[in-house]
Formats: sequence, C-alpha cells, structure tokens
Amino acid sequence: MTATPVDPPSPDDFRRKLAHVDREFADARRYLSALHADDTEALGALMAEIHHEGRAMKVLAAMAVQALDFAELSEDRLGGDVQKWLDESTMPQDSAENERDQSELGGEA
Repeated sequence: MTATPVDPPSPDDFRRKLAHVDREFADARRYLSALHADDTEALGALMAEIHHEGRAMKVLAAMAVQALDFAELSEDRLGGDVQKWLDESTMPQDSAENERDQSELGGEA
C-alpha cells in the first residue's frame, strides 16, 4: 500500500502541477500531429525542445495515457477487444537493428 499525504496540496500547488500536466499532454498531441503529418522539421524541433527541458519521459508517458484512452474509446465505439488484440499481436523485429547487433558482436551481417 502506498502512503497518501495527510494534507491535500494547496490550491496554488494544485494549479501549478496541473499546468505542468496540461503542458505534457499538449506536447504529446503536438508530437503525434507532427508525426502523422510527416512534418519532420516540426517533429525535430519539438523533440529537441522537450529533450532540452528534460521533459521527454513525461511527454512519452502522456502519449501512453492518450493511446490507452484512444484504445478504450475505439473499443467502446467499434466493439473490439483492444486488450486481446494487444496480447495477441506480434511485434516484428527490426532487421537493421539485428544486423547492427550482429556486426557489433563480430558476427556476420
């Protein structure tokens, strides 16, 4: 069991933390929009910005939450079982990555 704080945060602390969360979600949406639009310039600028500010993992977490929300919405709207699909899907291995690994280990590419 995790310990919960005795006193809730002050309204100012809550608003400040909420603003940070909103920013992470907004940047996650910007990232996905640039990725979908194949806008490599905007994508690179955003990635540099969030990396420089040390927020990359927070934005990644926000994207994961949004993906889960979208999956649940899709399940509700489309009637599919998203968890079953995730459990049964196979992830193809990156052949270029495998080749790099082999060459680094002294094997044949």
